[in-house]
Amino acid sequence: MLSIGKTRGLARSAATAAATIALLAGGATAAQAADAHFVPKATEAAWDGIAATVTFQEVDVALDADATVISVQVTVDVHVTCTRGQSVLDIRKSATALEVAEYPIAEDGTVAGTAKLPLEVNGLKVPGYSCVTRHLSITAALEDFWTGATLVHKT
Repeated sequence: MLSIGKTRGLARSAATAAATIALLAGGATAAQAADAHFVPKATEAAWDGIAATVTFQEVDVALDADATVISVQVTVDVHVTCTRGQSVLDIRKSATALEVAEYPIAEDGTVAGTAKLPLEVNGLKVPGYSCVTRHLSITAALEDFWTGATLVHKT
């Protein structure tokens, strides 16, 4: 029978070994993907009131896989002014959506993708008021989980 001290020591050794293996595996992947990056000029974000669409391209992806996992987070900030007679309301609202999906890696090391995320901003219409959008901004944050490439795109 093992004592509590010996059991803890074995557990600590197993945890250290697992962490070392994970670090070495991650280090090799990171070294392979060190040049991978998203192309800012190939990134676009749009919002139609119901969904946000983000198109992107990542280049120099050198992984030992057919696909990579990319996170796309979109935040929409909207400023509307609503009027009814002399009454004026300034409303600022925002909403965020997140999608994580696999995208195929082409033979030339590029990843081209389009993410379409359901995204509605509530509270932009006031019954009895006429509302006009004054300002709209869209922020898309991209992150490739395997290469470590990131990009924040603002529209």
